[in-house]
Amino acid sequence: MPEEHPKESTTYMGIAIPNLALAYCLSRDEEYLHQAKRFIRTVLSYEKWGNAHLVNVDLSASWILFGLSLGYDWLKPWLSPEEQSKISAKIRHHAQIMLDYRRETYGKGWSTNFYQNHNWINMTGLAAAGYALQGEDETAAQYIQEAKEDFARVFALMPEDGSNYEGATYWRYGGMWLFVYAHLLKVQEGEDWFQKSEYLKNTFYYRLYQSCADLKRQLNYGDCHDRYSSHTACVYYKVAAEYGDGYAQKLGNLVVDEFLMEEAQNSKVKPGILPEAVFEFLWYAPDVPEKDLSNLPLVRYFDDLGLLTVRSSWERDAKVLTIKCSPPGGIKQWREGWKIQNEEGIELFSLSHHHPDNLSYIFTRGSDYFTCEDGYNRNLMPDNHNVLLVDGLYTDAVDVNDAYMSSVRQRLVAGEPFCPEQYAGRVTKFQTEGSLVLYRGETVGVYPAKQEMQEVSRALITDGLRFWVFVDLLRSTQSHTYSLICNTDRRAQLDGQTAVYPLMGEELSYHVYSDRPVCQKQYQQQVESVMTTQEQDKKCRTEIQTLATCSSAPEKEQVFFECFTFSDDPVKVQHKGRSLFLECGGCSYEVKVGYCDSASNTTPIQVVCQSKTKQEYSL
Repeated sequence: MPEEHPKESTTYMGIAIPNLALAYCLSRDEEYLHQAKRFIRTVLSYEKWGNAHLVNVDLSASWILFGLSLGYDWLKPWLSPEEQSKISAKIRHHAQIMLDYRRETYGKGWSTNFYQNHNWINMTGLAAAGYALQGEDETAAQYIQEAKEDFARVFALMPEDGSNYEGATYWRYGGMWLFVYAHLLKVQEGEDWFQKSEYLKNTFYYRLYQSCADLKRQLNYGDCHDRYSSHTACVYYKVAAEYGDGYAQKLGNLVVDEFLMEEAQNSKVKPGILPEAVFEFLWYAPDVPEKDLSNLPLVRYFDDLGLLTVRSSWERDAKVLTIKCSPPGGIKQWREGWKIQNEEGIELFSLSHHHPDNLSYIFTRGSDYFTCEDGYNRNLMPDNHNVLLVDGLYTDAVDVNDAYMSSVRQRLVAGEPFCPEQYAGRVTKFQTEGSLVLYRGETVGVYPAKQEMQEVSRALITDGLRFWVFVDLLRSTQSHTYSLICNTDRRAQLDGQTAVYPLMGEELSYHVYSDRPVCQKQYQQQVESVMTTQEQDKKCRTEIQTLATCSSAPEKEQVFFECFTFSDDPVKVQHKGRSLFLECGGCSYEVKVGYCDSASNTTPIQVVCQSKTKQEYSL
């Protein structure tokens, strides 16, 4: 163990202590006690916990505070009076620093970022210290009470559908601690957030439906260090235990039996999945029977993020498509955040892990990724996502790590009118009928005001993912160059205006039709970012192959049809003006785009499906 605090995160030291302490309590093997004390002595010897940024008052400190508190409580019968005194004093010292910092900064930073992982982890560390010091330190009650008050707000503010705006990787890294705290409070005081919180009840399904078809990896919206860092078997087991959920039990067993070492070896999120063994053991309920995932629906929609996921099946070689469109941070955060800021003066928003990606999409087939997200990114550029650009822009601010809030501040400084309700994406249509899925999102309010955009929408039409079509509508009082961004793992092979990509031994063809002339350009992007300020030399790197389809000349209005088809399921496609015709598997589809309705300021889209019967749908 390093004699001096290393120039890196020390979260692993915190979680090592309860793992070793639990192993000793179960086995009485003296080696586990020896190793637990070795870690304890090490963290006791450090004057400060953490490196470079927010030392003593952020993640390294709170992971150690949590782990040391559990280790102290569990090992107390085998600790000498001197050891107990030293540990107790160190817990008290750092808990007080954490509490003082929270009080001093209340209203800004992690102290009131109620939707953000730093708040959850730091307050759980403080709560654990309070419970460990009960009966020894009169300040312990303050640690416990402030954590209870904090998490009461957190759970009340979390979206009921269980979705998480930071993406699947931070869902597992920070979101796990919502379960840790809820368990801690339930065991210590009998207060049960598992029964009171709709978020806790539903969030497993957010993670499940953000899985790649092979279930090993995720659909990586937001800051994702890699495609593996999103499983947390302990949470799946906790969901299974609390709710008798056999689907969660199934995924937990898959992770432990099949995916565990692959994730541990490939994940850049530390400490990672293996040190969570302590929670797996405590939370596993062997009497919950597994349920087969194939019994679940193939389509799931999460209203708060406007997040839709469509699967062709639950087989490991299935096709999976996801698309999203919402206000920054989700509907509930955006609404409640502004309300809290106006009424209480609290700066709640911390959206750096939520990328500016309204109407972007991710598609995978089996273990193969077609589209490519930018991964962990502190310098977000407009074309890093599969979005619609106007003169090369989506948000006002670019090359920043919080494009949404940086854009808001930029508008306010410039004295531009700003209305939170208008600065938001929204889903205007979601409908399923059999295997047919229809979806439409609108995000016009996010584009710079000077562009005078009147409509920026994308509609999705698919029938069981045999094909899918995007209808992109862009309309302004000014003339602009409109661009569709398609970021992929592999560089497109262009056959005329059709882009062809290999995918799971077959080919995916991508063709853009428009009522105005278009041009295409291919280029490569490199995204490189430091993942934690505690370790400046460790970076996440992502290589993106971009195909941009753009207006050949500036236009006030333009209609695009993006058509995705597969070589193993041929589709006949015809395009004429503002209409697209498709034939596939004995069914025909006609997509007709009308003209702007002045009353609703929206361009209507009509979808006509013909198989045994004729059905018409409006988007």
